Amino acid sequence: MQMPKVSKARPILLCTDFDETITQHDTTSLLFELATSTSVSIRQQLMTQYANETDEFVRHYKIMWQRQNQNQKNDFVSEFDDAGLREFLEGYAAVDLRSMQRVVEDRALKGIRLDDLIKASTEVRIRPDCIETLASIDKWIVISVNWSRKLVETVMDESGVTFDTTQIIANELEMNAESVTTGIINVKVQSSMDKERFVNHARMMQKDTQSILVYVGDSVTDLLALIAADLGIWMVSDASTSSTKLLDQLVKFYRIHVHPLIKFNSFRECIAKASDDRPVLFTVSSWAQLKSFIESASKADVTKTGN
Repeated sequence: MQMPKVSKARPILLCTDFDETITQHDTTSLLFELATSTSVSIRQQLMTQYANETDEFVRHYKIMWQRQNQNQKNDFVSEFDDAGLREFLEGYAAVDLRSMQRVVEDRALKGIRLDDLIKASTEVRIRPDCIETLASIDKWIVISVNWSRKLVETVMDESGVTFDTTQIIANELEMNAESVTTGIINVKVQSSMDKERFVNHARMMQKDTQSILVYVGDSVTDLLALIAADLGIWMVSDASTSSTKLLDQLVKFYRIHVHPLIKFNSFRECIAKASDDRPVLFTVSSWAQLKSFIESASKADVTKTGN
């Protein structure tokens, strides 16, 4: 009689956003604070212009969404609107890119010393249980639109988690020979489409391991990566923030299912929820919730099968 085979749990590849997913607060303001050569008025002007343009862009879409909802109120539409979502995200990314270009043109982030950047990075607060979760994962990658890869690396290094530089994908502030920023940003990740591309590349690189690809994010720029993953985890630590409210509007209008992760027991069960018609996101309020799910789901997905 042949003994039953014991199947091992599939390895996990976890890709994650950085600002407000790993960190408790956005770190963009920290970079501006370090750029002491730039006047407060210029920094304020740049931030105000970005906020105004973003608000105007979103306001235009909200009017359009309202009109379409009124036109479709008698017609039940359930299919995921991939084309419409991508159109919105491309426009949103264009607004963001113009803002970044103004920051570069004004050299608003010029004059930051590497030592000061590293020192300030050590003060960044990380969300509870995040590092413990990453440490328990087979492989993890940070995919961030942050303007300073060095900041991201320093924050992660200070946390005590082990990693190599290939696990951090972000933009970088150019530095001169004296290790002082020039104000130029070398762009690598700027949009939701970029994040999707890096997630798909990570999947391809891990195809031989048959890893379960998990993506964790909290904002609009994470949305396509969340959808592209086997398991898209939407981190909702504060439902009252503007970024959470906007993402909530997007998933509703473009017809993406959202379920609390706590209602599921295994990866297999979660993945089965997704369909070609409507992708699915799973919400957590903390890294502790995600860590607990991963631990229990990994056990649940290990099954004994006869030959």
